[in-house]
Amino acid sequence: MEEVTVYLSGAEVNRKAKANLVVGKNEFKLTNLSPYIQPNSLQIKVNNRKVTVISASSEVNYWSKNQMNNRPEVKAIDDSIKELEFQLAIRNSKRKVYNEEKSLLQANKKLGGANTGVDIEDLMDAADFYRERMTNIETRLLDIAESEKEIHKKLEALHSRRNHLFNGVKNTGEITVKLASKYRGYANITVSYMVNNAGWTPFYDIRANSIDEPVDLVYKAKVQQNTGADWNNVKLKLSTGNPSYNNTQPVFSTWYLQYYTPSSNNRKRYDKERPKVQGYSPMEDEEPQLESVTVSSDDKAESNSTANYTTVTQNTINTTFDIAIPYTIKSDKKGELVEIQNYELPVEYEYFAMPRLDREAFLLAKITEWGNYNLLPGDANIYFENTFVGKSYIETNVANDTLDVSLGRDKSIVIERNKIKDFCKNSSFGGNKKSTRGYEIKVHNNKSVPIEIKVIDQIPISTIKEIEISMIENGGAQYDATTGKLTWTIKVPANATQKIQYKFEVKYPKDKVISNL
Repeated sequence: MEEVTVYLSGAEVNRKAKANLVVGKNEFKLTNLSPYIQPNSLQIKVNNRKVTVISASSEVNYWSKNQMNNRPEVKAIDDSIKELEFQLAIRNSKRKVYNEEKSLLQANKKLGGANTGVDIEDLMDAADFYRERMTNIETRLLDIAESEKEIHKKLEALHSRRNHLFNGVKNTGEITVKLASKYRGYANITVSYMVNNAGWTPFYDIRANSIDEPVDLVYKAKVQQNTGADWNNVKLKLSTGNPSYNNTQPVFSTWYLQYYTPSSNNRKRYDKERPKVQGYSPMEDEEPQLESVTVSSDDKAESNSTANYTTVTQNTINTTFDIAIPYTIKSDKKGELVEIQNYELPVEYEYFAMPRLDREAFLLAKITEWGNYNLLPGDANIYFENTFVGKSYIETNVANDTLDVSLGRDKSIVIERNKIKDFCKNSSFGGNKKSTRGYEIKVHNNKSVPIEIKVIDQIPISTIKEIEISMIENGGAQYDATTGKLTWTIKVPANATQKIQYKFEVKYPKDKVISNL
């Protein structure tokens, strides 16, 4: 095995072999391969024009119970088990004999007749015989019990070893190749095929040292495979494509655009107790942390990353990362983390708050031109000022020019959102009710420098004709009447507080109750 191209799902394995051919027909097998070979993906190439590939096929070699029983190591274990079981049977027979003798002695302890006594010397002789024989019997029974324990230990070890041999044997794949040769000699043969149970997943480390510097992004890949065959010291290629072997020509159909909705499977673990900020995930999330290494600014310039040995090739539909350093990927589901690219990304920093959902401010890194870096949706570790601040999910399947990544909460900015008590009231007129609501948002900047922060709040939107909502005062916000979204961008001086107020009213039928106002 020389090279493996790993796709997001599946992998293409490339092997080379040298075959000693004779004139005429030749047949050989490649054995101990993965049992997950896709038969229709099999390709054979020979570097000699005098050699023709007649056919190539793959199959799975299923280990049967009879095959295992015929293996020499299994036969040796079975012979030892039989010998030990025979020794157990012998000891069981001896135990029966000694127990029978013991019962016989115990049943004949009575000496003399009913009308005659027993001579003292005869009594002493009988007692000595009884004591000596019973001691001997009990000693023999103890020896038998002790030797049986040792035999059982040996049997347990043998059965465990036998089970391990059976459990360790896996089904394997085989490829049969038939060739026709016009000459006698060696020929180099290249074999390639697709396998299932393999793939790679993107991971990221995003690091920002300060709000005056660009963001460093480390693009990683977790390569995993459980194909039943180890990839030892192979050249890796990582592709963002999914290969297809359908030979049917494409059929034209109209191209319609539609909205993208992020997959709930990808995002559900990041939706627990968090504001709707793209890329945010709290440190309290119970999901396991991604594997990462903190690199100091001094070490970073001297780090010898595999990204320095990776060539990126991009075509119309996918991107390939060609890694020059050989890797060994075991067939164990654990996988290897491969660093494939390092980027310094242009970024704009912005403070963000959505106090209706969360009363804290977030520092966002707004990454521009991110579409030039071949990024895929994936998990990320976020670092700010050399400190791990949390995990994130980078959603790249969006049509935005800017990618927002949260660098965490800034505790030196305090947000308050309170009702304006004198304005919040309910009243009735005719067959309707009217509810007025007003809120005041306070932004406290406890920093020693001024900040600019984007604040987002909202008023409700009605989908029922009888419910009428009207804005009374938007507090200078940019108001979206379709969504009810209010957006302010305000500047707050150092160690100062800025206030925002907005008011609205709701009219609805008197006999109805609105539960979430």
